[in-house]
Amino acid sequence: MNIARISSSGSDRAPDFPLVKLAVELKWSSFVAARNRLASDARTHWSVLDRLSRRLNPALQARVAENPSTRSDTLSVLSHNPSSDVRSAVAQNSSSSASTVDNLSHDENADVRYALAESPLTGQLILEALLDDENPYVQDRARRTQARLGIENGLLT
Repeated sequence: MNIARISSSGSDRAPDFPLVKLAVELKWSSFVAARNRLASDARTHWSVLDRLSRRLNPALQARVAENPSTRSDTLSVLSHNPSSDVRSAVAQNSSSSASTVDNLSHDENADVRYALAESPLTGQLILEALLDDENPYVQDRARRTQARLGIENGLLT
């Protein structure tokens, strides 16, 4: 596309700045949308997800962390991300390793521990540990998740 031809009057003169800015923004938004679709699509190859996880964009990293095709080693790296949203997404991903989940159960942010407590994928031992969490909301969510899964006093009911 010839940007010089884009102008409000349609002439061949230099483009109006707002229209050039709009054209650049449209291209950028298309790129961002495509990247977000890749990060969210379970069919995306793990190597692409790994590369996307290295972008310094917490929203994109959270999408990668939510993707079931993301490998456990990538999730392990993302579990140390400064964004609690990214770490919460790792906590709820079925591909997260047991050691990653265990580390997240001690996360400084209660929202991350809450995400673990509400996940039906969290193991019984972690749920039991979260029953003694310092945060009463995390405790309550762990209790409710156990009840929903039919776990009572460490036994399946």
